[in-house]
Amino acid sequence: MPFRRSPETLAANGERRMSAPDDHGGPSADRDRCIAQDAHAWVVRLTSGTATQDDAQALAAWRSDPEQDAAFRAAAGLWKQAGHALAGPARAPASRGDLLAMTRRRMLRRVAAGGIASASIAAGATLALRWPVLNAAYRTGTGEIRTVVLSGGIRIELDAETALDARLDDEGHDMALQAGSVAVTVPASGTALILGAGRGRLVTDPGRPAEFIVRCRPSEGLSGWVGGLDADMSCLSGAVTVVPAAGAPTTRLMAGQEIRIGPDARGVHPIDVAHVAAWRRGLLVFRDTPLSEVVDDLNRYRPGRIVLAGSAAAARRVTGIFHLARPEEALSSIRTALALSEVRLGDRLVILR
Repeated sequence: MPFRRSPETLAANGERRMSAPDDHGGPSADRDRCIAQDAHAWVVRLTSGTATQDDAQALAAWRSDPEQDAAFRAAAGLWKQAGHALAGPARAPASRGDLLAMTRRRMLRRVAAGGIASASIAAGATLALRWPVLNAAYRTGTGEIRTVVLSGGIRIELDAETALDARLDDEGHDMALQAGSVAVTVPASGTALILGAGRGRLVTDPGRPAEFIVRCRPSEGLSGWVGGLDADMSCLSGAVTVVPAAGAPTTRLMAGQEIRIGPDARGVHPIDVAHVAAWRRGLLVFRDTPLSEVVDDLNRYRPGRIVLAGSAAAARRVTGIFHLARPEEALSSIRTALALSEVRLGDRLVILR
């Protein structure tokens, strides 16, 4: 069997590389299995939340081989069937001519590589859609919380797996939240600040103190697959102005109020400030929260990925207080309380049903 390295292996020059296929031997079950394993390793890497531009370039090179590309798309299809929707539009089904042109060898390779010959996910688009996250000025990894102080005394706390872009100048600060959530404290002497998340914008008053939290998440359905974001904007103190979408009427948020931007928008509603900001104190607080949202939170603090199998499980409700530093304990408690079954694939992938 040819020598292989996983995506995590660093080459001598410091770049991440996948091993090249063995060009000296004929088709074999061992080679098919190696390609399939590499393909699944790439899918796990891309969905880990820590993929880099070097990873993207290495993957593009690896997928230049048609059989490896087919194996990767098949592995992505299996991952999607397990319940984790990759952010990317599906490719158009193959035409009859394409199917007739496909050789029996290619068909067998696709089945061996991923188990589904027709699985077709545009994973290249997934990486393109993640570019704003990968290139963000400020980023945090899984389980990491970071504080940044900008000019003018603006304090920003980034939750785990958060990506924030910022353009700073004397006239004001223009920022865009690409993933995760931030808590922002603006002093009385601060300049105007604009923070965008999805279609919405939050604007502070120049010279007036304010404290707020903005959290974004992928939109439901096709919109989320192509990079659409919904957001929750919460005012903890002072007052801020929210523009839900371009051209839409503005909404004024006072301390203790929140607005949700997206298809399930509820308008302005009161919030428990301590509850919303609990992650800043090392806690996750859920009150009748859909399990899908709870899992999204846990995935930001736990290495690997928790996947929900089916909409019925996703709709279950969770109430409880958990420590960010002990996500496995939180997962165990939730599974027991909701009488869910668990399947573990390796050390990091957990499927709940």
